[in-house]
Amino acid sequence: MAQTFFQDFCKDNGLPVTVEYTYRPGSETSYSPAFGACGGDPCEIEIVNSWPNSTEFERACEIRIDLEWRKHSRWMKPFVWIALQFAKVDIWLRGLPAHLTAAERERIGVWLSVHHVYEPYEPYEPYEEDYL
Repeated sequence: MAQTFFQDFCKDNGLPVTVEYTYRPGSETSYSPAFGACGGDPCEIEIVNSWPNSTEFERACEIRIDLEWRKHSRWMKPFVWIALQFAKVDIWLRGLPAHLTAAERERIGVWLSVHHVYEPYEPYEPYEEDYL
C-alpha cells in the first residue's frame, strides 16, 4: 500500500502550494555471480492533489468543517446548508489557481523522486534480553 506525504512548493507563478503525493519504493538492486548487478525498479511517485498554502484557504476549510460537523438547531439547518454550499464554492474558487500544469507536475515529480527520504515503518520490538 502506498504512503501519502505532503510537501510545500512554489508554483511557476509564485503561488505557494501544498502537494499531496504517494510514494512507492522501488525494488533493491540485486547481485548474482553470473550476471553481476541488476538494477532495481525505480520508485513510483504520483501527485494526488494540490491546494494553496495560505491562511485564507485554511480558514475557508475550517469554516466548511465547522458548518458540516457542528450541531445546529432544527430551524437553522436550511440556512446552514446554504452557507455550506457557499463555503464549498469558495474553497473550489480559491483552489483553482493551485492546480498544477503538466510541466509543473513533471518538475515537482522529478524533485520529489530525488529528494524524498523513504523511512519504512518499523515497529519497536524490545529484545528478550531487556526483560531477563
